[in-house]
Amino acid sequence: MESYLSLLDDETADLALGVPTFDSKEQTMFDMHAYLIFKLGDIIAIQKFLGIKGVNAIVPCRSCNIIGVRGNGKTYYVPLQPPLDLPIVINHVTYDAANLPLRTHKEFEDVLAQITAAPTKAKKEKIAKAHGIRCYPALRRVGCLDYAHSLPWEWFHLFLENVLQNLVNLWTGQFKGLDSGDEDYEITPHIWEQVGEETAAAVQHIPSAFVRVLGNIASDRSQFTAESWCFWFIYLAPILLQGRFKKAKYYNHMCQLVDLMKIMLRLQVTTAEIVIIKNGLCEWVHRYEQCVIYTMLDLLIK
Repeated sequence: MESYLSLLDDETADLALGVPTFDSKEQTMFDMHAYLIFKLGDIIAIQKFLGIKGVNAIVPCRSCNIIGVRGNGKTYYVPLQPPLDLPIVINHVTYDAANLPLRTHKEFEDVLAQITAAPTKAKKEKIAKAHGIRCYPALRRVGCLDYAHSLPWEWFHLFLENVLQNLVNLWTGQFKGLDSGDEDYEITPHIWEQVGEETAAAVQHIPSAFVRVLGNIASDRSQFTAESWCFWFIYLAPILLQGRFKKAKYYNHMCQLVDLMKIMLRLQVTTAEIVIIKNGLCEWVHRYEQCVIYTMLDLLIK
């Protein structure tokens, strides 16, 4: 990652020192200073940029210090309340989604200092795995980035390229080969085929200004773009999936996320709406764990 950003790193250093610039209004020269204060990117790109280990670390999240749990694989999951019967659990701490143990910039620096001072490769790796931080972040020369706050989670990748697709995979029994266990959130194949046919048919009556690509979601999702996922989930799914789940709680859970996403997409969001979004997402995650996560983790360890 650093090799690709080396030229940008040089430019940010020059801009921090000041670049001679002409002021056309005052007809004078001045030193222009500019600083990179935040960066956006998908989950993997930011993971590489920050030099963190991601899902292979005991503390896999880049924003908080929630302790991960895993079954027989290498991937760590981060439920707010880990199941008590998992064979590999560091601790059984229960977390509050509204009050997570957030990382700080100083913590990043302290862990990196420990890794640098560690005398052996094995000790460096042990520290890295325990904290989820493996090496120094990119673009660190100027020091204007806060490693804990300057790289926010991007809505586009978090929801459209991750959460929504995982939900559909769960509903159709295509999530890592797992079934619904003790729950009943899976939609039967013949009903899902109907949903796909109705999705494709709906495009005939929707102006292209609203959505450009929207095929049969049941038979071929390869042409589904982020725009397709957004439109389908927010505007079509509440209609197409009504009465299609075996229990109403799964449909209501989906609609709760739809309502929150509609607020997040507004051109202007008030302070009161930000509170609604935060509290709503915390509640949605809690209900998601009740419906899905415990069953998923139980099946992953078998």
